[in-house]
Amino acid sequence: MGDGATTHLSLHVTDAQGSPLNLEALRGIQSNGKGEPGYDDALLDTSTLEVIAVGPLYQDEGGAIGIDVPIGRACTLAMSWPTSHGYSALMADLPVSGEHDLLELAARTLHDRQTERYQQATAQGLKGSEEAVPLRASAQESLDACTTAQSWADRGRLAVSALEAASGAQLALDRALVAQAPQDAIIGVTFTRVPTAAEIAAALAPSGPGGGKRKVSARLVIGDPADAQEMAGWRTTVDALHAQGGMALAQICDSHDMAVLSDAAWDTRVDSLIKALPSVDAWEIGNEIGGDWLGTGPVAKAQRAARAVRERTSATTVLTLYYQLGQADPAYSLFSYAAKEITQPIRDLVDVVGLSVYPQLHPLGTAADRVLTTLDTAFPASRIAVTELGYGGEDLNNGPWWFGSATDPSVARTAVAEYVTGAALGRSDAWGAPFWWYYLEDQVGTPGGQVAPALAAASNGF
Repeated sequence: MGDGATTHLSLHVTDAQGSPLNLEALRGIQSNGKGEPGYDDALLDTSTLEVIAVGPLYQDEGGAIGIDVPIGRACTLAMSWPTSHGYSALMADLPVSGEHDLLELAARTLHDRQTERYQQATAQGLKGSEEAVPLRASAQESLDACTTAQSWADRGRLAVSALEAASGAQLALDRALVAQAPQDAIIGVTFTRVPTAAEIAAALAPSGPGGGKRKVSARLVIGDPADAQEMAGWRTTVDALHAQGGMALAQICDSHDMAVLSDAAWDTRVDSLIKALPSVDAWEIGNEIGGDWLGTGPVAKAQRAARAVRERTSATTVLTLYYQLGQADPAYSLFSYAAKEITQPIRDLVDVVGLSVYPQLHPLGTAADRVLTTLDTAFPASRIAVTELGYGGEDLNNGPWWFGSATDPSVARTAVAEYVTGAALGRSDAWGAPFWWYYLEDQVGTPGGQVAPALAAASNGF
C-alpha cells in the first residue's frame, strides 16, 4: 500500500458454533489445510477489483484479526472461504474503520449486491428464482439479528448462517438468470485433440451440451501447425462442425506453449494457421493472458495475431484472460494486469474477452457474477465469456480447493459446469461459455463425471 495514510479494522471470525478463530485458524480454513500456497487474502479496490495489497491480514490484539486500509479509498477483502457449496472467492466490502465480524461483512456484501439481479429474476418469474426467495429472507433475518447480538460469539454464529443463506441465494440466481442469455450466446466445449466423427456428432446432437436449443462451438487446441496429419484432422473437424450446425473457435497457441515461441516463430504460426484453417468462425488470439508463465511480450504477440485475423478474415477475435485475484504476484491479478497491460490498441482488435477459470486453483463460486460484471465494465466494447473452464484431472487435483463436493468428482464437475456457465451466460452481452477443458476425456467418464448434461441444462435454463 506504500506510505499512504491508513485506518485500522479489527475483524472477528468464528466457526459455526461461535468459537473464535485466530489468524492461524483462519489460515487453516482459508487454505483448506494445505498451508501457505492457500494463503490468498488480498485487499482490492471495491470498484475495479484491482489489487491494493496481497496478504494484508495479521494477528491483532485480543484474538481478532487486523487489516489496515488506505484512507479515502473503498476497499474489499477477498480470500478463499468455504460454505456447504464449496470454496468461493469470499468478498467483503470493508468499512473505513472499527471492529466488525468478517463473515457478517461478507454476507452483507453478497446479499446487498444481489438486490438488482434478484429483482430481475423474480419480476420475470424466471425458473429457479423461487429458490432464492427463502434464502434471501433467511440471510436478511440473520443479518438483522447480528446488529442486536450481545456477544461476538452470538454474532459470529449468525454471520455464518447469513453467509450460508446468501451464498445459496447467489448460486440460485446464477442458475435462474441464464434464461436471460442472448439468443446467439453459444455453449462451448474444448477439443484438446482431433476428435473422431462420432465425438463431433455427439457434441452437436440435440442430446449433447447444446440441449437442442443453443449453438455449440468447439474450441480447437492445435499442437503443431507443421504436422500435416494433425492439420488435416483439424480441417476435417471444422468441416464436420459446420456441416452439422456447429461452430469452430481455433486457438492460435495454448498458453503453456507460448513462452518458447520467439516473435518470428509466433508470427509464422499465426500465418500458417490462418492459411490452413480459413473458414473457422473465431480465433482465440491469446490464451490465458495474464498467466505468469507466458514469457516476454504475450500481449504484443496476441495483438499481432488479432490484427492478422482482422485483416485477413471475417472471424471473431477472442482474448482469454487468466482468472486469479490473490494466488500469485499481484501484478498478475486479473484486473490489475488488464488495467496495465491490455492497452487500447489490442482492445480495439478484440471482439470477445473471456476468462480461463480453474476453481481448484483459483476459487470463484459465489463471486462469479461480481467478477464477470467487473470484467464487463473493464471491457465495455467487447462481449464477455468464459472461454476455458475445467475441474478434476491429474494436473488440477493438486489445487487446494474444491467446489460442489470435496470427495465426488462427478458431483463437483457438474456443480462447477452449471454455476459458472449460468453466471457467464446470464447477462445481456454474453458471448458463450464454458468451453470445458478435457471435454472429450470427461465425457467418457475419466476421471469421472460427464459434463454434457450440465451444459444442456444451462442451455435450456435449468
